[in-house]
Amino acid sequence: MQTAGKQKNKKYNVNRIRSGAVALCATLLLLLSGCGAASDGQAVRQQAALSGGALQDGQMSELQMAEQQENGGSPTEEMAEPGEGQMPDGTLSVTFLDVGQGNAVLVEQGGAYMLIDGGNRDYSSFVVSYLKEQGVEELAYVIASHYDADHLNGVVGALHAFSCGQVLAPDYVTDTRVYESFERVIKEQDIALAYPAVGDTYTLGDASFTVVCPKAYDPKEDNDNSVGIRLVYGDTSFLICGDAGKAEEQAMLDSGVTLESDVYLASHHGSEGSSSEAFMRAVSPSAVVISAGAGNSYGHPTRTVLDRVKACGAALYRTDLQGTITVTSDGTSLSWSVDATQDYRDGDEVAAGAADTTGTSGTAGAGVTDAAAGSTDTTGTSGTADTADSAAQASVAADTAGSAAQASSGGETAADGTADVTGEYVLNTNTKKFHRPSCSSVAQMSPENKAAFSGSREELIAAGYDPCKRCNP
Repeated sequence: MQTAGKQKNKKYNVNRIRSGAVALCATLLLLLSGCGAASDGQAVRQQAALSGGALQDGQMSELQMAEQQENGGSPTEEMAEPGEGQMPDGTLSVTFLDVGQGNAVLVEQGGAYMLIDGGNRDYSSFVVSYLKEQGVEELAYVIASHYDADHLNGVVGALHAFSCGQVLAPDYVTDTRVYESFERVIKEQDIALAYPAVGDTYTLGDASFTVVCPKAYDPKEDNDNSVGIRLVYGDTSFLICGDAGKAEEQAMLDSGVTLESDVYLASHHGSEGSSSEAFMRAVSPSAVVISAGAGNSYGHPTRTVLDRVKACGAALYRTDLQGTITVTSDGTSLSWSVDATQDYRDGDEVAAGAADTTGTSGTAGAGVTDAAAGSTDTTGTSGTADTADSAAQASVAADTAGSAAQASSGGETAADGTADVTGEYVLNTNTKKFHRPSCSSVAQMSPENKAAFSGSREELIAAGYDPCKRCNP
């Protein structure tokens, strides 16, 4: 099921051009087969088949109503949103990749994949590597929410690395080099490109997603041109709207589109210009994910947005503090790769290294001071995995990085007072970052991503690891 928006690729205009002829063909089929020989549902399905399987606006409800008549239901019954309320067989995974100050989301259901944004240039190779590690060979959809570099660069990288069924993007142009690269790869690989409209609905395996914004494309407002979607799997739902600001949020509220969702990716990285109070009430999320860079210069996430997350009672997840985060749905419930964090420091406080005065910091144990740098573990342990697990993780990490990391202290100081280049570090083999053992991020790592390394930071950097921006190892 797919209702397509404005299509840029001419070969996808055929369905619209012949939509009138399709309706006529369906009518003739009914007449030729004799009165009562074909049901209403069959007629609509015949029409869909003739149109290449791409139903135009309004046809899906006709199909649903006809099938209900066949099954003894009433055609006047209210239709559920596609995918919603239908218990699927399998799981949906939504991964919010840690791409620093940017967005990148990988969605998978039934072996079909969708990438929403891809982070900045510095993270493009990480996004491609991560997708390959997950076994991605083809992307059914790629959504470029808008053309800011912190969303688009990784999209360009992914389109070069993987075949793609269709790209959904906003209908405006910009004069940046990354946009030129985006246009070039679309043309060179002859990828179908659609400029979707609000209400357009697509399927991904047994999941579906509906476009909720923008109301209209405005070349003067990049952020409010963001293509936003509501993803549905069974009774669970996710709202992802790029960098949409308060004006576009109000347009969504006024339009009456369904916004209520279990998981909300805070728009614009937790900026004060997004996630308005009225919008948050309408979404009513049980969990909010914020994708931002640790110690970013914008102060994201802002105190205002964090307070709104608290006020709506949603669990908080943050890539700047917790790295890459995956949530899995079975259609009725959600499971997370990390525990929700209790660290409500805003971006400026994290950048300044202010302590978390709430007394807890995500999954960190009691008594741990959660500071952005130089934090001390007063419990006498570093919250790392046990010795047996550490040895196994170190062995795995050695294959990819030359060694691995989990430790008790930073570098030593030599007798002459100079810093020793050799030290103990903790590696996150998922995000490819290395940390001081006392870093609060260590306690929040998943055990399977944690490994120990004893050696120099130069060795780690040469092996493709980056130093944590929180503890500056």
